[in-house]
Amino acid sequence: MELILIRHAHPLSGDGSPDQTEETSEAAMEYSPADPPLSPIGTRQSQAVAFWLAGSPPDRLVSSSARRARETAQATARALSMEVVIDDRLRDANSSRERYVALEQDRALDPAAYRRRLEAYRDGTHLMKASIRVNAALDEWTTNHPGLRVAVFCHGSVVNVYAARVLGLTELAFLDVGYASAHRFMISRDGVRSVKSLNETAYLP
Repeated sequence: MELILIRHAHPLSGDGSPDQTEETSEAAMEYSPADPPLSPIGTRQSQAVAFWLAGSPPDRLVSSSARRARETAQATARALSMEVVIDDRLRDANSSRERYVALEQDRALDPAAYRRRLEAYRDGTHLMKASIRVNAALDEWTTNHPGLRVAVFCHGSVVNVYAARVLGLTELAFLDVGYASAHRFMISRDGVRSVKSLNETAYLP
């Protein structure tokens, strides 16, 4: 079977401020800082993902419970008239934080803070705990859907811990996962996993 992990598209800032590059609706402005919706850019990215997946439609759509992942998945669900199954085990490694701040935002605004955060991220227990639940969830989805294509809308940490496992890496945060990027894995009926691609973004605007 083919497992396609797709990172959520670009979200609004977790500090509650609007995307300054484009107009943002009042409805989108009213959200929890820990669970932001997609930005206008992210909405276009999610539509591009949907168009790409329509070329070879998956058999199942699965999403993290986070709003940014669900909204990314919904674009594909609408385009293909499919339902999205929510699996909370596929949440971000830092889902318990009071405010969502993407690593990309820290890297752009405060490189020193970004380096400190990345080091703590790699050395702490968040990724190891996430790895256990994420791999259990994805093993269940791949085992229960042999021969099918399953698209999972998730987070950079989810992509990292699963890809590290497939590649046999001890470093659980080795990949800079792009917004709305796709990462494809092949899993045989006897459980052999291999990487088909990482960080596909050619379909994005």
